[in-house]
Amino acid sequence: MGLHHQRVLLVSDNTHTTDRIFELCEECDHQRLRLIVCRDTDDADQQLDHYDISLIIFDLASVGSSLLMDRIAQRLNPKPLIALINEGTAESLVAALRSGADDVYVSGELDLHPELFVRSVERQLKRARYIEEVRSLRDSLERSLDELREDQHAAQQVQQNLLPPQQQVINGIEYAYVLQPSLLLSGDFVDAFVVSDKLSLFYLADVSGHGASSALVTVLLKNMTHRLLRNYRRNSSFDILSPSATLHRINREMLLTSLGKHLTMFVGLINHDTQTLSYAVGGHHPLPILLQDGRVRFLEGRGMPLGLFEEPVFDELECSLGDNFTLTLFSDGVLEVIDGETLEDKEQVLLNMCSAKYGSPDEFLQSMMPAGRGHPDDVAIMTVRRESL
Repeated sequence: MGLHHQRVLLVSDNTHTTDRIFELCEECDHQRLRLIVCRDTDDADQQLDHYDISLIIFDLASVGSSLLMDRIAQRLNPKPLIALINEGTAESLVAALRSGADDVYVSGELDLHPELFVRSVERQLKRARYIEEVRSLRDSLERSLDELREDQHAAQQVQQNLLPPQQQVINGIEYAYVLQPSLLLSGDFVDAFVVSDKLSLFYLADVSGHGASSALVTVLLKNMTHRLLRNYRRNSSFDILSPSATLHRINREMLLTSLGKHLTMFVGLINHDTQTLSYAVGGHHPLPILLQDGRVRFLEGRGMPLGLFEEPVFDELECSLGDNFTLTLFSDGVLEVIDGETLEDKEQVLLNMCSAKYGSPDEFLQSMMPAGRGHPDDVAIMTVRRESL
């Protein structure tokens, strides 16, 4: 551990003591030691106001009282103070220690046993150096944490700007969602947008892990899907017309990024002319729940997560949509917050809740997660709904 500049504050009004302390400090094994002399405690207060002091040597034999030394020691705390006293009586020693001294010497010992005082100064300076280095590390850590908080808040703003409106209507169908991250940033993501006059696409994705690295993947996901949309409108690619082809494209690009991340995803494509929903499942669970014609059920379908396999398999299925329906999508974080002994119990709870026809995803979430209850995972709920008059 390298030596660094340290200041020793000597509070003494005795010329002989001051000269002797200077001589002894020169014998210390410290190449960057600076001794500052104060004749009274007022001068000592001024030095403490302007400089970082590592050690105080307080001459009780010539300056002030133990009460004044106690005040100075409290200002310096937790760094050390050595007291010099006139006589080595038990009362004097106890009074000095009670007033904040870490070590006590009788003034006469400076000539009789100088090596003991030198070792004490070296020991106390070493202790002060540890305290100063810990404080420096703590300050550096606090600055780094402040910068990290600023970066995370900026990233949160970017992620929120990439999300669609919390409620929007596309071709007569209402899309709404709630997204509750476990940390500042979320690994869950949703989107819904117009593909053409008769087609609209929506999805819910759940990236593995939490925090900034998972949130970064959601930014990439937004870019990937909208690049597919631009390619379709330029007639250079038609993958976006097939949910399974969309999943294959995202899987391929996730592997190319080499981020070590994977995600699950549900992609739905609504044809408003034929009133049908085609969809594909990329390892996503729980599956969406469809409420239609008074019946509530999980959609069927299987598929592999994205970003793990070179040749994943995704089912692409289709179902008809009536004039009135509600499709509710979840990230797997909901399974962490709802009650149930088994997975089947929790799935039944979700079916029952979807039958209750909650007004919004936010109300749905609040019903399953009371205010103040923590959640270990990101939670996202998205509803796709049409209600004819």
